[in-house]
Amino acid sequence: MQPFTQLSFPFGDLPIVPYKSKNPYSFALALCLVSKEVRKTVLPEILHTVLLPQLRNVTAFVDTLRMQQAYAQQDYQFKFDYAKHVRRMWMGQFRGSLSGLSLNEFGQMQSGLDLSPLAPVLLAAPSIAVDFENLGLLSGCLFHAWKSPVPYSPKILMVTGTESMTRQWSSFIKTDHGAAFLASISNVISITHTTTDSTRHQCGICHRDSASKIYKLPEWMARAPLSNLQTFSLPIPHSAHTLAECEPTGTDMKVELLTFSVSKLSPRRRTLKELRIIQQMGSSPSDHGLLAASRLRSSFCILCQDWLKAWACGLGS
Repeated sequence: MQPFTQLSFPFGDLPIVPYKSKNPYSFALALCLVSKEVRKTVLPEILHTVLLPQLRNVTAFVDTLRMQQAYAQQDYQFKFDYAKHVRRMWMGQFRGSLSGLSLNEFGQMQSGLDLSPLAPVLLAAPSIAVDFENLGLLSGCLFHAWKSPVPYSPKILMVTGTESMTRQWSSFIKTDHGAAFLASISNVISITHTTTDSTRHQCGICHRDSASKIYKLPEWMARAPLSNLQTFSLPIPHSAHTLAECEPTGTDMKVELLTFSVSKLSPRRRTLKELRIIQQMGSSPSDHGLLAASRLRSSFCILCQDWLKAWACGLGS
């Protein structure tokens, strides 16, 4: 029998709530060491929402999946099918690139990183989030699945990052695997920002005149082959409600996620008032809700919010 110490994978690298001062998984990890039955009960809760905000998180998670593959081949008592339990996955804005993983100018994958353990888990999750800067990770998984019978389960796609990353997005949507994946998506949540948003944020003036902010269908969506898209969601400030806390320390801003029927959308610019009217006129019930995004501001700015935390709290469910 293999040593029990091989089960010491640091699930704290995949925090549900990204506290810097403590490990949110410490209690769950302790429970996993109690018995096999307790471990089977705890792991599904831990794996429901997987956050991969940094390169080290991706590497650690892939290593764990590879370990589970070895357990399955040996029919080891600690084998566990992650793909059945991961329901939501966040791929953040990595500071750098994964070794051996990138898109060339034609949108094809550069070889080097073995994504075979990650691809079936990622593509089995009903809801995923990806940053424009890291489409290579998603594309790599799709490219791997393109050569094997792995069904596309994701129906909700949240896109984050700057809309100026047009080259990466254009390369991705031109690939066969990228186009096929987007054609299977039924709901898109846009948490993207423009160059103007970035400039205002960097200059510290993003909190001014938020009521006059123009909302529109992002240009990157207009170009994407989202042939089966049914709804589109975007966040707006919800100033009618008081501030609430989502963690013991720190105050958060309420954000309203409005969901619109695709048939009601238009690429032309719309004001916040027009968006609310369209949402109210929608024939299908709206999925919008109140979500917590960290860092208090006097008004709403995409870049001022902690979307990783919002995702962990339920955004995209």
